Amino acid sequence: MKLNKIQSAAYDLIKSDARFIYTLIRIQQNAKRIKSNYMMMSQPYIGIFADGAEQWCRKMKLNAPMFSAADKKYYDAVRQSHKLLELTYEEYKNKLMGHLKRSDEHFYKIRGPWQKIFGYWNFGADRCNGKFCGNTIICDMNTPLSVFSDPECGPKMKKAAEVAGRLAAFFECTKLPPFDFDKSNKTNYKDYNFSKKCPLKLKNELGFVLFSLLCNINFVIEFIDGIILEEVPQKLKFAYLQYYYLCDFIDDVNLNNGTSLTLNKSLKNPEFRNCLAHYGLGQFFKNDSEVLNNDILKGLTNKAFSKDYADVKEELYMYLKELTAQIEKILF
Repeated sequence: MKLNKIQSAAYDLIKSDARFIYTLIRIQQNAKRIKSNYMMMSQPYIGIFADGAEQWCRKMKLNAPMFSAADKKYYDAVRQSHKLLELTYEEYKNKLMGHLKRSDEHFYKIRGPWQKIFGYWNFGADRCNGKFCGNTIICDMNTPLSVFSDPECGPKMKKAAEVAGRLAAFFECTKLPPFDFDKSNKTNYKDYNFSKKCPLKLKNELGFVLFSLLCNINFVIEFIDGIILEEVPQKLKFAYLQYYYLCDFIDDVNLNNGTSLTLNKSLKNPEFRNCLAHYGLGQFFKNDSEVLNNDILKGLTNKAFSKDYADVKEELYMYLKELTAQIEKILF
């Protein structure tokens, strides 16, 4: 099937996401100093690729691997995890603390003799460049499977990953080298107990919510941006999807807790968000002339903000770093 210019731009963006997923696997195989949960922190973005690419290929009538009913149910749920901050503060807090409770009960039950005396750990957290960039409770929330109660969780996730892998292979990700990445990157992992033994000075529900926001943001602007050495569209895409939902969520945090966190909302654009979360560029670009083939995001930032990719990314990261600085001041 011959693709028009807008469809070809969408194809290239899907192919880039496939190559990014291939890069994650190569990082896992080659960057031995990385000890973190980055693959589980990446699940929402893998879900966006798998679900979006499969739907796009189906619509375009391409001979790509298609989902079974079980695959569709799984990846629809996984991609929805990138929208958790669409929940109200109360809903998100209750969901987060419910997953923490489940983790706590699991590790309490399997305590060894020393842990019964000196204490046990109920969650783990990742650090990159000294910044928290992931935790196991977020990872648990990112999957529709129960890590703690489903004995088949591992095999089911492996099977689902193979489905995404076949889709990525259809877009020829393995025919290109992975994106250049830092093989010397050192990301550390450490276990803690919330709220008895952890570095947070705000050891309550608000504290864990803010800590999880910090981990989610830093996963992109510290870990992804740092470990991938070349400029790739995922650095803006993943950060923007965080930012879009944070714009309203932060207001709800303030309303419920009397806090005064601020986040500049000048880049909030639902049409731009939809293009990043799906691949329906035809609903955004009105004609072929708006597509910029030499641009890393095919002209999407130019269309949405009248600014090029680099300027929008710099502005977006500035806003997110301003927010993380405010959160760190509260937590540490």
